[in-house]
Amino acid sequence: MAFVINKATREKIFIKVALMAPSGGGKTFSALRLATGMAEEFKKLNGRDAKILMGNTEAARGRYYANEFKYDIVDIGAPHNPEKYVEFIEFAESEGYDILILDSSSHEWEGKGGCLELQQQAGGTYQAWGKITPRHDRFINALADSKMHVIATMRGKDQYEVNKNDSGKTTVTKLGVGAKQRDGFEYEFTCTFLIDQKTNMAETQKDNTHLFEHEGAVLLSENHGIKLMQWANSGEGFTPVVRNDKSSTPNTTEPTISTKDVKAVIAKIDVLAKEKAAIDKVKTFDKIKEFAKDKNSNPTANYNVIKDIDTANKLLEALTNLEVQ
Repeated sequence: MAFVINKATREKIFIKVALMAPSGGGKTFSALRLATGMAEEFKKLNGRDAKILMGNTEAARGRYYANEFKYDIVDIGAPHNPEKYVEFIEFAESEGYDILILDSSSHEWEGKGGCLELQQQAGGTYQAWGKITPRHDRFINALADSKMHVIATMRGKDQYEVNKNDSGKTTVTKLGVGAKQRDGFEYEFTCTFLIDQKTNMAETQKDNTHLFEHEGAVLLSENHGIKLMQWANSGEGFTPVVRNDKSSTPNTTEPTISTKDVKAVIAKIDVLAKEKAAIDKVKTFDKIKEFAKDKNSNPTANYNVIKDIDTANKLLEALTNLEVQ
């Protein structure tokens, strides 16, 4: 296997933010404030309004703040299997959304039809995780690799602390001690915040941006969203993530030439489609739908479903020649 040495350069990224808190911590409101600030900076950078979409698993709570923020919403109900969330992320991207709020991602793990229940249905043994973990990993990869800025909330693992004050009065404080998700999930993000239920103040558990490392506890606001978007766009260029997913059976052979070629062409399509859609989304998506078909053979704007090289090349050529203004 040949290794290629390149000079490391800072590229633009699609930022991923995780917000963890026990119930009442303000996860949804904080996510909307961050997204709104990110959208404000996005418009300055791109000259157009950013589209914000919330994937709502929290019933009516997803609409509590509709009079305070501008966003679209999709309700996600049971069963909460990983494939539904992968499909939703791909759908949001194909519809041209720029900022995605997933509120909350805990349902994919512990909700009805989520990974914990699927593991029990598969036999409830340790070996049963061999069937469920790859499905969960595909959700993680879809979120991490998405060409959208993503804010994912997670329910906190509630723990209670009982104290007595100087007058002898007992107080009970609800603590968040991690996320109701698979252990380590929160470290898949660029920034991870733990929000206090009583004060709504957020402390960083992970911060690749270095924006918050000296701030201590903060009340997340639109200004923090602006800073995150500025940091995400402080590089030059963007390289799409191309994964070679391994099956449960080890395979040391290289992927076929056609598979690698399709992925390379799709990466070019992605860059071109984003540029064209920024000028005329309807015309661009209509052209993509001439070539991309979903599993039911229905036209779709999600060009990632294309698996053969001929169709991919035809779409690339069509987009190259597409005139938008």
